[in-house]
Amino acid sequence: MLVTHHGSRGFGAKVFKQGMQHAITQTHQVCNEVRRANVWLELDEFGESYWDALQIIREWTKQRHFAIHDSAAHAMGASVTDRFWNEHNFVFKRDDGLFYHAKGATPAFDNWAADATDLTLIPLNMREPILVARGSNAANGLGFSPHGAGRNVSRTAHKKSKAGQTDAQIFAEETQGIDCRFYCGEIDISELPSAYKNAAAVKAQISQFGLADMVDEVEPYGSIMAGDWEVHAPWR
Repeated sequence: MLVTHHGSRGFGAKVFKQGMQHAITQTHQVCNEVRRANVWLELDEFGESYWDALQIIREWTKQRHFAIHDSAAHAMGASVTDRFWNEHNFVFKRDDGLFYHAKGATPAFDNWAADATDLTLIPLNMREPILVARGSNAANGLGFSPHGAGRNVSRTAHKKSKAGQTDAQIFAEETQGIDCRFYCGEIDISELPSAYKNAAAVKAQISQFGLADMVDEVEPYGSIMAGDWEVHAPWR
């Protein structure tokens, strides 16, 4: 099985920036004391356009996933027997007419998209199994589950916590048992397992609070990460 993660990054950030600027202006016309984190968009002409733009980003991201998978299958001469996907850190519109901003979360409710299957993926870290889950429609989680283990601290803070060790030493210690590579050729220690929350604890919490039902697990054989692109970005 090949599991990929692909963010919207630059493309998505540009759309978000426009939406955020409009939301700040719109909200402050009502109350200029609202914090930046709590501004909103009305579902007016701009709001509808913003939602449409998000759907374009969604489709773009999905097709890029598929392009990676198709390319890998072609290179290996393998046939694809099944394929499914789910997004996270996204906005979802539910039957109640509300929009849910799922930061740090992935949908775990029925029919979350027209092209949705009943399965989603929850990756924990490169050394731990990827969970194949079925949403449980848990009201206590608003119909969502964690999209993964998440970070304990920021990338910068994590790197500072590893001061005194070389990247090579940290890499050797944290990737025992798996074939881990970095596309750029430069180790990014902020993508190693210690940068994330305890995988077993997150898995236990998903079960404890009934956020999703575990159907299967994908045991990792290897992992290819982008690497520290600030040191060397081959696509430039």
